[in-house]
Amino acid sequence: MTDLAQPAPETYDTVEDAHSTPDQEMPFRELGLKDDEYARICEILSRRPTNAELAMYSVMWSEHCSYKSSKKHLAAQFGAKTTEQMREHMLVGMGQNAGVVDIGDGWAVTFKVESHNHPSFVEPYQGAATGVGGIVRDIISMGARPVACMDQLRFGAPDHPDTARVVTGVVAGVGGYGNCLGLPNIGGETEFDPTYQGNPLVNALCVGVMRHDDVHLANAEGVGNKVVLFGARTGGDGIGGASILASETFDEGMPTKRPSVQVGDPFMEKILIECCLELFSAGLVEAIQDLGAAGISCATSELAANGSVGMHVHLENVLLRDPTLTAGEILMSESQERMMAIVDPAKLDDFMAIIDKWDVEAAVIGEVTGNGRLTIDHHGKRIVDVDPKTVASDGPVYDRPYARPAWQDDLQADTSASLARPSDSATIADQVRRVLLDPNQASKGWVTDQYDRYVQGNTALAQPDDAGVVRVDE
Repeated sequence: MTDLAQPAPETYDTVEDAHSTPDQEMPFRELGLKDDEYARICEILSRRPTNAELAMYSVMWSEHCSYKSSKKHLAAQFGAKTTEQMREHMLVGMGQNAGVVDIGDGWAVTFKVESHNHPSFVEPYQGAATGVGGIVRDIISMGARPVACMDQLRFGAPDHPDTARVVTGVVAGVGGYGNCLGLPNIGGETEFDPTYQGNPLVNALCVGVMRHDDVHLANAEGVGNKVVLFGARTGGDGIGGASILASETFDEGMPTKRPSVQVGDPFMEKILIECCLELFSAGLVEAIQDLGAAGISCATSELAANGSVGMHVHLENVLLRDPTLTAGEILMSESQERMMAIVDPAKLDDFMAIIDKWDVEAAVIGEVTGNGRLTIDHHGKRIVDVDPKTVASDGPVYDRPYARPAWQDDLQADTSASLARPSDSATIADQVRRVLLDPNQASKGWVTDQYDRYVQGNTALAQPDDAGVVRVDE
């Protein structure tokens, strides 16, 4: 009798198979890739991709990870609107986990804002909570201590039956995760408009503080250095999130693909904050990269690409919550509260001692190589052999057609001069009441009161003030 608790033997699609079966049909469209994008992958590899490679490219070339439609405009705006004086105080710019700015006296702040929109529509609480968790890990990986969070939220019409589901879950997720971490939420926005029905905006920002000397970059360097995965174990949550949730629509009547949303554990993240800061302080890591969108695929390819080196990974060494995961699922899993470190072998024992001190699990899953390739084996089967730069940074860039909508000109021309002037006090009173009762004008205290604004004791200003201010205190 078959033991149902045991995973079935995995059928591998190896690099050798890819060479010997060039005409094998691959499910690239199901993973969000276009025909020309798949053709380009085949050209890069000089063969068809393996299943694992196809999954990696589909995730890393998604809108969420590569910004292939907005990169052109972001780069143009960044170059046009930053002055030499502004760049003089910029210690780290685009291309790393977060930006870093000098604020004087040897201090710097690092900050980043990211969206978690579609996951927050599918599963509002966990979608918003893991959005906060992911942005905090970006700050940790720069070597900084997180000191504050903010959020910008956009929801659909207040009277729509689905809005209450999304709002309640998102606000609870933002507050629940941040409050458990002990980070003050010092400001943000909450607005309602029918435009956001079915596609809310959930933007999370985290700010960290560090000394100039404490800035760390997510670059894999040093041939022979070990690749260590530590934190929570890898499970099946979030698989396909980046490629599908950022590339598909939930429009009514359209086919939709809804992968499992990541599940967060803020208490594990709190431990990771302290653990990572101690590792940095002890000088035991060359670099740390958080695992968010695209999981191991993203962390390995970005670390290797940023460091202009190669990397070899033994995927069977990854600690799993679910032993039935296939190699591709392990690569794509977006399980939260995981970090990847590059560690000198001579410092590995000391690294593990601090890991053990914080009761965090860790496993050496690979090493840095000098061949410029990212290779991944699973139980001795070579399932990935790619140039990491083609995965992480050389994705497609599109010049999408766009035009200014005519209605914007009409809107700008429609000034208050066209409004009828009320002739009696009753009409004026009614209009004042309508303004005051508008959800976008009403107090957002019912939202912000769910967030701890003063934890850590360094908050100088927070909601309902116009800006959030925290002390930078040694």
